[in-house]
Amino acid sequence: MRPILRDELKQRQLEILDAVATFCEENRISYWIDCGTLLGAIRHKGYIPWDDDIDIGMLRPDFERFSAIFNKENTRFYFSTIDCDENFLYSHGKVMDTETVLYEPDRKGIKLAVNVDIFVYDNAPDSEILLKKQYDKRDKYRKLHGVRVWRLRPNGNFLRRCAVRLMRIVVKPFPKNYFMKKISAISKMYKDSDTKRVGDFTSFTRMTCDKSVFDSFTYAEFEGKQYRIPQGYDAWLKAFYGDYMQLPPEEERVTHHSFEAYALEKEDTQ
Repeated sequence: MRPILRDELKQRQLEILDAVATFCEENRISYWIDCGTLLGAIRHKGYIPWDDDIDIGMLRPDFERFSAIFNKENTRFYFSTIDCDENFLYSHGKVMDTETVLYEPDRKGIKLAVNVDIFVYDNAPDSEILLKKQYDKRDKYRKLHGVRVWRLRPNGNFLRRCAVRLMRIVVKPFPKNYFMKKISAISKMYKDSDTKRVGDFTSFTRMTCDKSVFDSFTYAEFEGKQYRIPQGYDAWLKAFYGDYMQLPPEEERVTHHSFEAYALEKEDTQ
């Protein structure tokens, strides 16, 4: 294996994005560049200078259709979710480059590959009370998942450290992706309901936005190419970031990802 440096990492991510975008266009699956990638396209016409990943968004019906057929027609790139991979430990999906390996945060952590995140957005209840309950449940299971999977040394005072160690004993018998599957189920609670908005239940935010954002799509430049974005991108980005054109303070302009990435060579695959 040889290390993948920043420029090659981005090039490989863009190759995944191109493959996904082309596949979706050919199969009439609605997608859009999402989160920091969408923000980067609008504000910088490419990667946010201190960012190093790519995000794609889909509504639930498109996500499920993509999940059902993408791997049947691709060899180099592979789509993983907890529904098709028992060892997958995330509640959203990832399209991975099988010619690489990536460890998060390092070789003692989770083994993946260079990837692009695909986030799924689900029907959100119209009631603020029900919405809060749904997000509260999501966050509870996410904390339990963190205790079960991430072996970081607990911080805080003595009592908190003891509580975390005790909780690790309690959750250890559960399969590693048990709590992520719980989150997946929670995110689909209103799948068959005719609600007015969507929410971000498989990720970390508590955003919601009116479905009218996705009434139509247009295209925006990202790293020299055109990719699909919702016509209502302004409302979508405000739901995530507020005043999204305002740059963060300099001390916050750092990547929040930690990983080691390597390209597989012929001898690594034999």
